[in-house]
Amino acid sequence: MRTGFHRAFALTATFAVCVAASSSAFAQDGYGLYDGGNYFGSAIQSNETFEGWWLGGTIGGSSVSYSLSPGTIDSDGVIGGVVGGFSWQHGPAVIGIEGDYLASNIDGGGMINGGPNKAKVGFDSMADLRLRLGWAIMPNLLLFATAGGALANADLYVSGPGGGFKDTMFTGWSVGGGAEYAYDKDWSLRFDYQFTDFGAETVTYQGNKQTFDPDSNSFRGSLIYRF
Repeated sequence: MRTGFHRAFALTATFAVCVAASSSAFAQDGYGLYDGGNYFGSAIQSNETFEGWWLGGTIGGSSVSYSLSPGTIDSDGVIGGVVGGFSWQHGPAVIGIEGDYLASNIDGGGMINGGPNKAKVGFDSMADLRLRLGWAIMPNLLLFATAGGALANADLYVSGPGGGFKDTMFTGWSVGGGAEYAYDKDWSLRFDYQFTDFGAETVTYQGNKQTFDPDSNSFRGSLIYRF
């Protein structure tokens, strides 16, 4: 699973670099001349570029670190799904609400309790509902921050002497940020990072118990359509 995560991270990081490198060039060609407020000859206007309903597909990678009692277990994998929401724009200021549902394949494991038992952990799906605040530094380039709540469906296994299993739902809070580049009046490319702090869950097994307390770091690239 580490190979999949590293590939996803490389793709999204490359996308972010391309956006930063190309933004100034696009200010003078593809959409016409930029005068600090509008693009002449362009369908994109600075006061409404990011306003309205939007929906997109997203893919990326995520790493999840579980704090145990004692020790840690790390996992990583690929995530992908749908993201959508609504935004209001007033001048360069943008505020909105957004959510996503992601299928995930984030697995890991390691020895616990000094060796007698082994834990295997995995996220099967993730979902978020967030507030987004942004500022359009150019009519078609938005920088934003997000904050909200998160859910993750997970499988927690403990193998070895007296092992146990729990299919559980982690809840927590998330913060993040990113950039969205509107290359057309209806279409955007987006890159974002998100940190999520989930609450703890406990697996009980034959006279013992193990607590799992995960945090995740996710990087994603998305293709967005605005209605």
